[in-house]
Amino acid sequence: MAKVTWDMNELFDVVGEAAQPRIESVVEKVTASANAMGGNFHTGLYHRDHESPAVGNTPARYAGDVNLYHGSWPVGIVHTDNYAAMRDTLENNTLLKALG
Repeated sequence: MAKVTWDMNELFDVVGEAAQPRIESVVEKVTASANAMGGNFHTGLYHRDHESPAVGNTPARYAGDVNLYHGSWPVGIVHTDNYAAMRDTLENNTLLKALG
């Protein structure tokens, strides 16, 4: 019986390359789902130092990124992109619900 040795770097390159399109599609799907769920959430108006103009009243916005971990292994993340999304996720668990 022959002995098989694996070059782990080459194996990670091949598996990472094959997995990246799937990871990107899942990140896009979850980002779109979170934006759809959080689209109706708006922050209230806030007057800095009690002076005009007011700031706020922005809709929740989520973003997603796919980066290469150790140069070859793709890792996807969906995150809050503004303060309204942070509040929306805190109050409604939007990111958790967007996973399905």
